[in-house]
Amino acid sequence: MKQKANVSHVAQSDFENRWRFNATENKVNGTKVRNPASSHKPHSFVGRHQYHHFIMANNNSTVLKVGIIGTGIFAYRHLRAYQAVGQFQIVACANRSLEKAQKFAKEAIYTDPLQLIADPNVELVDVLLPVQFNKQFIEAAIAAEKHVIFEKPIAANLKDARDIVEAAQKARTVVAIAENWSYHPKVQSVGEFVRNGGIGEIINFTYDSARPYNPNSPYHGTQWRQNPEHPGGYLSDGCVHDMGHLVPILGRFDAVSAFTTKTHKIHVVEDTLATTIRLVNGGVGVANFTFCSAGVKRMQLDVHGTKGTLRLINDDQIQVWDAQGNETPFTSKEEEFSDVEGEMANLYKVIRHGASLGVSVEEGYHHLAFVVAALDAADNQRVAKVSTL
Repeated sequence: MKQKANVSHVAQSDFENRWRFNATENKVNGTKVRNPASSHKPHSFVGRHQYHHFIMANNNSTVLKVGIIGTGIFAYRHLRAYQAVGQFQIVACANRSLEKAQKFAKEAIYTDPLQLIADPNVELVDVLLPVQFNKQFIEAAIAAEKHVIFEKPIAANLKDARDIVEAAQKARTVVAIAENWSYHPKVQSVGEFVRNGGIGEIINFTYDSARPYNPNSPYHGTQWRQNPEHPGGYLSDGCVHDMGHLVPILGRFDAVSAFTTKTHKIHVVEDTLATTIRLVNGGVGVANFTFCSAGVKRMQLDVHGTKGTLRLINDDQIQVWDAQGNETPFTSKEEEFSDVEGEMANLYKVIRHGASLGVSVEEGYHHLAFVVAALDAADNQRVAKVSTL
């Protein structure tokens, strides 16, 4: 369909070819969409099958008012987290597809994300778009002095990732990467234990991460995964999750050598990565990642230190042995929330109470930089240094 002359464009981005909006009348293909700035009715957000009304917290000054850009699969996961944590109120959403937006909300719908960012009722912008669009809307949110959270990987390439970090460092608002694997309380406890010398200096580690092949997964069906612009496709999309577990425990990665294989056509690019790694702290180890296991989903990390050994299975089983090989008890901290809910609970504390982010954009850069280095190492049969800021 040929675009009408009065349709505004998002400058200098292929995003302009995917979002169509009328800046003055807020129309999509001739259909008028309510402008939330002029509406005083309660906003109505929906589950997958029926509309329902809710306010996630008392309407007072402590409530964070959220505008969501992108109402695809993971928007519903964020919605559940906002509901569970409370103290959030969804006040607007934006999607290039009016149909998708209307499945998510009755009112407060934008078809231009820049209009949502400019909405004075929005305090926190939640960017849930293919990662190649992260930079544009993070920078727009920062310029509008809005808090912003965005999905991992941090960007589609390291240049954009570096630009995002630099923008975040200059921002007067909170800029957070949504890495939910960094918000498992037991993993956080293990990280604190190791950093505090619980097993001494790290000598060696082994990590195995297996996710089952599932062609019926809704995530396989998303176009941005089937035609990835981010390096490694599923490998970077998934491995940055693993980095959210590993880096708080092991420290940052310095160099890597690697091999990759591809098993399933639906993954488009390589779907198994085997690596050997040198840590910045001098420890060495191996890490294997596959999206091709036959029904098994399991993550296991063994870390050998000068004073003991630690084992973490998935995000909930922990074993510790002392220097004599005796198993010793381990007590982990308890948190009310974990996973995406933990992510949102932390974000609220950061914005309203000045707490520290559980994972920084600098760490998000490092997570992607490792994957980029590993793919480079595999492609060129060499040891690759992990890019630093």
